[in-house]
Amino acid sequence: MSIQKLSLFITDKVSKRNIFKKFLILKKYYEKDCNDRDQILSKKLSATLKNAYETIPYYYELAEKNNIRDTFLDFQIDKLKNIPTIDKKTLIDKKKFFLKPDVTEKLSYCFTNGSTGGRVSIAYNQEAIDWSSAVTIFCRYCYGHKLTNKEVHLATDTRSLDFKSQTSQFIKEFANNRVNIFVNDFNESSILKYLKFLKRQKTNLLHGMPSQISGLVNKNLKGFKIPLIETSGEILRETNRNNIEQFFSTKVIDRYGLAEAGVVAYQMPNNINLSVLDFHTFVEVDSDGEIIITTLNNEVMPLIRYRTGDYCEDKGIIEGMRHIKMKDGREHTLVKHNEDKLNTATLEDVIFQVGGVRDLQFQINAKKEIVKILVESENMDDLVVIKNKVKEFTNSDLDNLIYSGTKKDFKLSGTQYKQLRVALLD
Repeated sequence: MSIQKLSLFITDKVSKRNIFKKFLILKKYYEKDCNDRDQILSKKLSATLKNAYETIPYYYELAEKNNIRDTFLDFQIDKLKNIPTIDKKTLIDKKKFFLKPDVTEKLSYCFTNGSTGGRVSIAYNQEAIDWSSAVTIFCRYCYGHKLTNKEVHLATDTRSLDFKSQTSQFIKEFANNRVNIFVNDFNESSILKYLKFLKRQKTNLLHGMPSQISGLVNKNLKGFKIPLIETSGEILRETNRNNIEQFFSTKVIDRYGLAEAGVVAYQMPNNINLSVLDFHTFVEVDSDGEIIITTLNNEVMPLIRYRTGDYCEDKGIIEGMRHIKMKDGREHTLVKHNEDKLNTATLEDVIFQVGGVRDLQFQINAKKEIVKILVESENMDDLVVIKNKVKEFTNSDLDNLIYSGTKKDFKLSGTQYKQLRVALLD
């Protein structure tokens, strides 16, 4: 047994999970030729639609209302588009009807970050979580990264202080040989601290948002080599890619994923574009480039023909895999407030700790200074709590720029017709 397989086997035993078997299934699947994979994918799509019709109230009612029962129960790929698409608003409005009723097993909930409008939680059982982890491990395995190699993840320090949560987090990080850098600001002293930590850990793979990792690049500091850097969570712009690659003497690996599905597409070795992981998520690309997904490994809350709000160019089938090139979608940036450099993704994490927050937008000027932070919340009293959290986290008067807002107050950004998280004011 290889070191990688042994590591996975031990990880499963320590964390009481079942990733090892799934990793092997994925590895064998992508060793098959296109025709064999198409047959397997067709069966997975068929099983997903049948499960949705028989167990998920929303899809049963949708099928009956639109007279498309046969599309769910007698699957044919050319009939998939008979099923009306859904989006984040659908999930928010009809949330309870998307969850499989009478589930006795423990569920975990993953919150979307709201960057493409609104915020909603997606339910996962342990089987679905393990599939998502197996996909990530498989993708990194293609670059030679193993669980015996150290991974460092950039994150915002919004951890719960209770003992149970801390213990669970420790087990997760131990099993995956991962540590976190909990970022606050991106001032020069903070960047120096983050970089020293990365060196001390002998980091083999650094993972984070492009805007966060790019924020570590400082012309006044000397760079060093990190073998693998993986970005996700937002669009990777060419400027960020070049800056990161030069500073860390590495090649940046991009990936596209979202809370609703996990990893959807990954930049495989020797490829420029992203390869769709179709065993896990079936992807359609609309005529305007919007990515539409159908999740294939989450039976408790499957998403069928879900509009992501992210946009790409469909590059077709290349070497047996569907390739896409990301164009528009979620995006964060480093911004200024007084003498501080902050990342909008970090501030977003802090604000979304308040449960009643539905949506928010950072409005910045040409100098990348924060002019206003608009927050849409279910309760006006939340604004006081939000301001206090931001003030405590940033140790500044940034809370004075937070205002209550609604969708009509949000600005459209760039070429996107939907509201995005960061809007540049004229």
